[in-house]
Amino acid sequence: MSQYLRRIRLAAQIFSLCLFVFLFLQAVYPYHPFFPVQTMLQWSPLVALLTLLSSHHVVAAMWPAALILFLTLFLGRFFCGWVCPLGTIIDGFDYLIRPKKKLLSSSSRFRWWKFAILTFVVITAIAGSQLAWVFDPLVIVNRVLTVAIFPIFVFFTEAILGLLWNVQFLDKTLFGIHRFLQSFLLPLHQPYFRQGGTILVLFLLILLLSGLGRRFWCRNFCPLGALLGIFSKYRILQRVVSEQCDSCNVCYFNCRMNAIKADCLSFNKVECINSFECAAVCPKGAVTYRFGWSPKSSPIDLSRRRFLTAGAVGLLGVGLLGLDFPDRNKRGSLIRPPGALSEDQFLDRCIRCQECVRICATTGAFLQPAWLEAGWEGIWSPVGDARYGYCEYTCNLCAQVCPTGAIHLLTLAEKQQTKIGTAYF
Repeated sequence: MSQYLRRIRLAAQIFSLCLFVFLFLQAVYPYHPFFPVQTMLQWSPLVALLTLLSSHHVVAAMWPAALILFLTLFLGRFFCGWVCPLGTIIDGFDYLIRPKKKLLSSSSRFRWWKFAILTFVVITAIAGSQLAWVFDPLVIVNRVLTVAIFPIFVFFTEAILGLLWNVQFLDKTLFGIHRFLQSFLLPLHQPYFRQGGTILVLFLLILLLSGLGRRFWCRNFCPLGALLGIFSKYRILQRVVSEQCDSCNVCYFNCRMNAIKADCLSFNKVECINSFECAAVCPKGAVTYRFGWSPKSSPIDLSRRRFLTAGAVGLLGVGLLGLDFPDRNKRGSLIRPPGALSEDQFLDRCIRCQECVRICATTGAFLQPAWLEAGWEGIWSPVGDARYGYCEYTCNLCAQVCPTGAIHLLTLAEKQQTKIGTAYF
């Protein structure tokens, strides 16, 4: 039964990652998706919470995030172990770099960092600066797919097909293959994005942290995991160890989150992600999972001093962000997508997922991730850059795919009457 549960979990992880990539590929013109491409981005409770606190507005489309929080009260951090695409990628990377090494994770002394980061981003959101775009795992994956991984994939695919094209007897076959790939995968033109190298390097650093321990990012730095962990304190899905346990520590060494304590009997509800690895590797079959209420809760690994320090740093950060670039609204180079909310509201809601940039690349290729055009607070938010492309007159897709409503959906008639900038010659 335990092996069966582990296989179901692995299948769920693969399915969730494939669904995420499938939705990503559906963000193209003409836009006729099976269901909205921003759906999985709206599953993040961290994004829902921080946009609510910063914009003082409930984004109704993010109701799935509330459902995930509700289920977490009963099931624990199932989202981290079964759904999160970044967690699945990290698990795969862990397997590649250390398939036969000793599996004991590094110590737990850094676990408090994710709760400090959660405190930091909550305080900054309350003070008016939304930073979900920096730390949210779903946003991180969508962003790196858009501006780095997919363009690199397109470049090498086109290069390989171009080399093989010179083989005479393959030209007709390759032409058919290329036309087929263009029907659902390859764009008509090679996409180019600013900041792609920086975003890719930061993503690779997250993966390379696995050299310090399994799921190092998830266990120590992910504020979404911290938020879900808080809701898991009184979970009713319990890990039960029978009397057959001889404390061999096999489960302890195999736990990717280091949630099992050294006695092998107790576990940390806040850290457990329901991988069922402990039950699968137990040589005695002593570990099972069942539903039941337990009055014992697991402590949050954050002292009062660290909590206050994180909050103070958050307030200081908001002050520094607010003092810089005070004239950003007057900058002539700052062009937002048509339908974008007022600048402050836009930054409070925009999570820099690059969903609008992705779909714009298949029409006019007008939108690009910002650098400092909108100040430090506006890094990676979408801006129009006519050196790369143009805003398609008959397109309003950027608003259709925005997960948080940072871009108000204009009808085509309204959009065509909207002035987004002035050209100077």
